[in-house]
Amino acid sequence: MYIPVFLFVLLVFSGVTWSLADSQVVADAGGDTAIGVFSGKLGLVTGLALVGVYLPALRNPLRSLGGALCLFWLLALASVLWASNVGTVLFAVANLTLLLAATMLAHRLLGFARALRLVWWLSTALILLSVVFAAVGEAHAVMGGMHGGRWRGLFAHKNSFGPFLVVNLLIALFAQASLKLPAVLVFAMVAVDLVALFFANSATADIAAAAGIIAGIALLPIPNRAVRTLWRGGSVVVACLLGGVLLMQPAVTGELLGRDTTMSGRAAMWEQALPLTVERPFGTGYGTGGGSQVSIELQKRMHRAINLSVQSGYLNLALELGWGAVALFLLWAGGAAAWVLFSRRASSAQTLLAALLAAMLVESISEVNACFAPGWLLLVTMLPMIDARRAMRPRWRLLRRRYRRSVSGAVTSPVPVRGE
Repeated sequence: MYIPVFLFVLLVFSGVTWSLADSQVVADAGGDTAIGVFSGKLGLVTGLALVGVYLPALRNPLRSLGGALCLFWLLALASVLWASNVGTVLFAVANLTLLLAATMLAHRLLGFARALRLVWWLSTALILLSVVFAAVGEAHAVMGGMHGGRWRGLFAHKNSFGPFLVVNLLIALFAQASLKLPAVLVFAMVAVDLVALFFANSATADIAAAAGIIAGIALLPIPNRAVRTLWRGGSVVVACLLGGVLLMQPAVTGELLGRDTTMSGRAAMWEQALPLTVERPFGTGYGTGGGSQVSIELQKRMHRAINLSVQSGYLNLALELGWGAVALFLLWAGGAAAWVLFSRRASSAQTLLAALLAAMLVESISEVNACFAPGWLLLVTMLPMIDARRAMRPRWRLLRRRYRRSVSGAVTSPVPVRGE
């Protein structure tokens, strides 16, 4: 009975819209961005009501989420006390709460593999519809204005469609064991994702896809320990080099991707917004994007007449809750990625988790719909994250038992540990 509830929650956070004008055109004209089909207050209230029925089934949410994410949730809730807009913060916290609760329930009531299959089938259906509409030139699925002709599918912007494609692509590449589908079908969808990514022409999504694929390949199951260590270490070096080029040499990256060195004006915006994170060390409240005062200040400094977003998950989070919140995100994502990377053998869930985390860390550089923002990428990433965290518990229990036996002098015998 939880399946329709989970599907509804997935639609709430999918970001699907149906609008003749994309969000870029609307923003340039000084209007409000089109509201998603399932998102908004009605979708949130309905989702909370449906998920609330199943809350008694939750077990050990702290262990499922981890300390860093739990601390972040508390910080986000506490920001109501100093927020520039209390209503906005409460709405954002409620969305985050719905996302986390629904995902934990999906893992408990459906299991990782079954929940992931639902995610993949739903995203596949939305992508296929998007591709069909965009291919025939339907105005609801293509960009207008300065990005005219690029595919945005059933989404507000190509930079929303792109990350959606990346998630579907990474699931198909690295979670086939969980999908339990014919390889021909899965790889046919991989081809569709790649074609759609090409026509969406979202540089952020392209780089995120590359990062996710490198992370997934790094976790190839290699029996020999020395070879495995060398392979994974080499993958980390390659990833660091690529990351260094991306951050330190934007001109090179821009040339390869056909973009200007300012990353479509983001560099100048970041330069102006960075000092504002120091003025309010605890931010303006979760979900406020820095608040109207920050937006107005950016408009003045950059001589713009429209509402401005900082276009960076890290900087956006620092404006909302301070750099401490950014540190919590990096601890949550980086710690999980490191743990998976150094595990002896990577399960399907662990490999997918590493790929999604890599994509999230990269996407957070130049888009706000990442980090701990309640959206599609965080929701899907939570499924393998919960599975990986639950797999860790028997290992820690085994280590405690072995320690106690060694202290008492009892003879210990090897016991197989899940995930090793």
